Amino acid sequence: MKIFILFIFSAAVFFFAGSVQAEDSPGDFLMQQERVSPEFKDEIEDWQARLELARLLSYVQRYDEAIDQYHRVLDEKPDLVQARLELARVYYWTDEIDKAREMFASVPEDKITGEARLELGEIYAMLEQYDRAADIYRDYLQDNPGQDEARFKLARVLSWKGDYEASIQEYERVLESRPGDNQVRRHYAQVLMWAERYDEAIEQMEKTLESR
Repeated sequence: MKIFILFIFSAAVFFFAGSVQAEDSPGDFLMQQERVSPEFKDEIEDWQARLELARLLSYVQRYDEAIDQYHRVLDEKPDLVQARLELARVYYWTDEIDKAREMFASVPEDKITGEARLELGEIYAMLEQYDRAADIYRDYLQDNPGQDEARFKLARVLSWKGDYEASIQEYERVLESRPGDNQVRRHYAQVLMWAERYDEAIEQMEKTLESR
């Protein structure tokens, strides 16, 4: 009965939280997890309840406790890909980048989902492995060409590795679909400045001010 109540409580929290969380937040991620159908709720095993508890703890930012619960799940279910990916993300949120990367690396390549690959790209970028990060974003965009957030991440990584012209092209593609996004436009203007295209950089900053 306690396991059943825990599952219902955590599922309800995740449903409510997912409706109000911003993109890439823990709540948004939790909303994407598979839900157990009602007819099977009475058959939830201990490791499943512990997995739900780990998710709930991560959502309320009790990360150390969440990490402990994820490890206890993996002690019982070492091949549970979902738990490994979720634990990697918690490490990522707590800036334990090396541990996040190690956990991602423990999952077979074909088991890493599209969104999880974006997180892996972020990890490589934070480790200043820009070529690897750019490759991940490009691979993702081949299957999801309209995903502006992934293209924005690619544009940033290209600028950090000094490939300004390629970065500018990616920023321009993002702005074609998001012309009113001042954050993207400011980043775009900065890269134009780094590329010594000063007049264009000034023009973009003026557009940013005009839209306020």
